[in-house]
Amino acid sequence: MTIPAPLTGLLAAVFAAAAALCVASLWRRRARHERAAAAAEANHVVMSVGMVLMVLPATTDVVPPVAGAAAFAGAGLAWGVRLVALRARGRALGSPIGADRCAAHPTHLLLSNAAMVVMYALMVPSSGAAGGHAGHAGHGGATAGATPLALQAVGVALALYLLVHTALTVAVLVRSSSVLVVAGGGGGPAGPMARVGRVVDAPAVQLGCQAVTGAGMALMLLLH
Repeated sequence: MTIPAPLTGLLAAVFAAAAALCVASLWRRRARHERAAAAAEANHVVMSVGMVLMVLPATTDVVPPVAGAAAFAGAGLAWGVRLVALRARGRALGSPIGADRCAAHPTHLLLSNAAMVVMYALMVPSSGAAGGHAGHAGHGGATAGATPLALQAVGVALALYLLVHTALTVAVLVRSSSVLVVAGGGGGPAGPMARVGRVVDAPAVQLGCQAVTGAGMALMLLLH
């Protein structure tokens, strides 16, 4: 599987920007002791960095596919346990669509980590492959015909979920465009760091980042 070079660079830039946004958001809100939201942002940072490494030909082999799949399977399991625990306590979770903090809803995080697991699993060479990884950037390894049909089906299902999530997030942005303003007027500090902070915290920026990264992840799943 080969991703065209211009698209490779675009995806890497999008995922790197998403990682930077979540790092900045995590740093700005570090004193608020919102452990679940902070864990969600940290998870998104790791996912974004993982996708940058996968999509670039020079770094595709940095993370062994089995290790990557195991790591994200563990993260997904943790969010699944949290989701079950919150449901058991009758906690209202709200909608996974339209929330900031790098999509901190446990259901979305569970499915996003599952998508990462599938991407790494699809990179594992088949037993009959000559060697190397079946990476996103066209490295040698398992052929499409050797990929288990069930794994392909799960990948397509997760890609469809991510595309629906992206479309609904964009709809929220369009519907709320009058209130989701990145740079508003008013009082408060006017220094460059304060302005950057307001941009990072803006719901429009957070939601826009979710939309483009979700679409990028779906594209990577579908191009296998």
